[in-house]
Amino acid sequence: MKRRAFIAGTAVLAAGSGCLEDGADSNDGDESNESAVELTTVDAPGSEGGTIGVPSRGQVQLVNCIRTTCPTSRAMLSRVGEARDELATAREVGPDGDVHVVSVVDEYSGAASSPSELADWWAEQDGDWTLAVDEDGALFEDYGVTGTPTTLAVDGAGEVHWRDEGGTTATNLVSGVETALEASDS
Repeated sequence: MKRRAFIAGTAVLAAGSGCLEDGADSNDGDESNESAVELTTVDAPGSEGGTIGVPSRGQVQLVNCIRTTCPTSRAMLSRVGEARDELATAREVGPDGDVHVVSVVDEYSGAASSPSELADWWAEQDGDWTLAVDEDGALFEDYGVTGTPTTLAVDGAGEVHWRDEGGTTATNLVSGVETALEASDS
């Protein structure tokens, strides 16, 4: 059995649901990244056009890896929004805050959407935080994302302190970010 097929099968068993990738090989499971992956951000509700880096020094990022065609990814967005709202009651949340919530669309392994199509899709999903595009698959590859949705709590050095594959609750997302913040403070 090829390593890729084994990893994909394991992700389905572990997650129970979600949408699997059908593209390039993933990395060897190393979840740290010393240099930032640059992502293009979309001008959409709660998101400004431009670029961001993952990781971003001095902040924890809740990185929600999604596909626009994955129903599990779409269902997960409301929980990410709930977690963002809860985090904002105690933390500065946003591109310049100590916590940055980012949904990252995988455009590498499927047909690409135009920025205006993504903005329209984002509005339909009630997204209200940063929306970014992994145009070349670098983020998915660097962080070993083999299926969507996959959500990570990444500190400013690129270390993953919490990971979920397939979907979880808003409470678990908040706990994941808090774990990363506690580790960053030590």
